[in-house]
This record gives sequence, C-alpha cells and structure tokens, in this order.
Amino acid sequence: MKKAIVFIIFAALLAASCAKVVETGRVDNREISFQTATFVTKANTAFPTTENFSVYAWAAGTVGPYFMNNTTIGFNGTEWRPVGETYYWPKEATVDFIGYYPAGMSGITVAEDQITYAGIDVNTLQEDIMYTDKAAAFSNNVDLMDDGANAYTGVPMIFRHALAKVKFQIELVYNKKTEADGTVTEWEVTVNSVGLSGVYTTGGCTLNLENTPTTGLIAWQKPQDANGYNVWTNNGTIASINGSISTPTAVTPGNTYDAVDEIYVLPQTLTAGAQKVDINLTIKTKRNGADFLNETLTRSADILVTSLPAWEMNHVYTYVLRLAPLKSDGSDPSNPGGIVDPEDPYLDNEIITFDPAVDGWDIVGVVTTINI
Repeated sequence: MKKAIVFIIFAALLAASCAKVVETGRVDNREISFQTATFVTKANTAFPTTENFSVYAWAAGTVGPYFMNNTTIGFNGTEWRPVGETYYWPKEATVDFIGYYPAGMSGITVAEDQITYAGIDVNTLQEDIMYTDKAAAFSNNVDLMDDGANAYTGVPMIFRHALAKVKFQIELVYNKKTEADGTVTEWEVTVNSVGLSGVYTTGGCTLNLENTPTTGLIAWQKPQDANGYNVWTNNGTIASINGSISTPTAVTPGNTYDAVDEIYVLPQTLTAGAQKVDINLTIKTKRNGADFLNETLTRSADILVTSLPAWEMNHVYTYVLRLAPLKSDGSDPSNPGGIVDPEDPYLDNEIITFDPAVDGWDIVGVVTTINI
C-alpha cells in the first residue's frame, strides 16, 4: 500500500480576477480553493504549508487553452488558494485538474493526457518531484472522509513521487578482537561522509494517461525499460552525489546510525561496477590499550545486487552498511579474501538481505558489508 499526499480542491470560496473565466459562466459564490487531507487508509503525511505547488486545469468554453494555466497554489494561513488569482466553478462545464511540485519548476510539460519531464538535473535540484493523478470531469464538490470523523468536500488530487530516494545507515560489526597470545586490538570508527559515485543524474521521462476511466481520479502509466522497471531515460551524464553530514558519526557495535540525509536520485537501471556507495572513515586502532594507528580512508561497494537491479520511481532504498575492521589473509578456501569476525568467520555469506516494506514511498532495505 502506498501512502500518497492528498490535496482536496474545495469548491467554496475564491473571488474574481481570472480573466479567462466569464462572469456569467460561473455559479454564484462557488470559488475554488485547496485543502490538504489524508485518507483513513493512509498514514499522516501533510504537504508543508511553507511550500507551494502548481495546477493546470481544463474546462469546456474556457477562453484560451487553459482554465488554470500553471497556477501557483499557496497556503494563506487557513487554506490553500491560488496565489494572486481567483477561480469559480463553471456553471455548465466540468473541469479537469493536474498538479505538480515543486511549483513552477522548469523542465516539465503538462498536457491533458501527458506529463513530460526533460533535462531534469536531479543532483542539482535535490528536491522531491511529484505529480498528481488527473482529477477528471469534476463540476461540483464531493464528500471525502479523512480520519473517519473529519469530512472534506472538494476534488481530490493525489500526488505521486517521480524520483527514487536513497538513504544510508551504518552498523559496526565489532570493534574488539583478542588474539591467541592475549593481544587485544580495539577500533574506534568514525564516519566522515557517505555518498554515491557513477550515478546517472540528468534525464527525463513521459507519463501517459491511462485510457480509462474518463472521470474521477485517473492514474498515469509510468515509463518502463526493456525489463519492465519504472525508470527514467538518462542523458548519459554521470556524477557523484555527496550526502550531507554535519558532524562525523562515531559508531559502536550493536547500534544502527543514520549516516546522511536522504538523497534523491534519478530512477535508473543499475549496472555492475558502475554505481557505487563511497564511505569515508577515520579508524583509530589501539593495541593493549595504547594508541597504535590513526587512519582516514575511503571504501566503496557496488550498489547493484541481483535482487535489486534498478532504482525505480516512488521507491526509497535504505542501504545498511555493515563495517568490518579486518580482512582474512585468503588462506581459508571457503572464505577467500573474506571478513574475519570473532563471532562469525564466514560473515560474507550474509552480505545481502532483502526486506521490502512500505512507508510513504515503497521502501526497500539492503544490507551490505564493507571491509575497512
């Protein structure tokens, strides 16, 4: 089940300045405004009142091609309303609505049956990109229940996420080892930064309106690659994306740490040896309680795993990076070059686990172990 951000277009209050709406073509005092809400089956997700979004609308008899032409919607302290404009419901025509976020963004083209993104630089933008289901053939308010107690009257607009999102968590497998001769080695590990490299960052996609139905809420057909994954078409631009981390994070065994803020990424097919996660670490080593070594280094791991061949639209990918301080000498034929763990010498047999879940976006969990 996907959690969607839902907008209700009220048919209630707005007063008089849209030149494209003929005065005699309206129903008295039925102005169009906007209100956020969530359905009872969805977790609470509110569109931030500090942000704006944009709307296109079409109605028969409109002077020109649009009823609302890329109209910016903002929160006025009470409700969501068109900024600087006023619209009424037509008296005898229905209205179709399509919205998108961020408001007024470049690179998007909205038509009655198609949404096109072109030349979107996700790395530079680093912002959620959303589009709505088409709310088609509305001429009056409809009643919707939010939490079973609060009713909203209006036209629902449901926003979907157009990008994918990646975030990283850190775990330290162990930080202490006692040798047979009694030597105790301890590690203090600090994460300085986590980022991505070899990632496609610029591209576009086309969403086509489904043929049916023609009224109510109509979904969009997402683009698909040859294998059926919902990804964008990249323009070949490859770059590194560094997650923001304000203070280096010291990690200890038995705990999981959020390494960096979530990173928006272009939905893309993953290729072996191409997209990588890069982690910069400072490792302080002690032998029998005395300082022994202090190193700052970068380690990388491939993003591609067999069970996760693409970053798809409307998905969040959480990578849990399990840090292991030692490598083996390769002498164990069942664990060549693998990780020496005091508890489990064959830890590399457990490198990848897969645990899908849902929370707003479709959530996918991936665990990988990195030798440090």
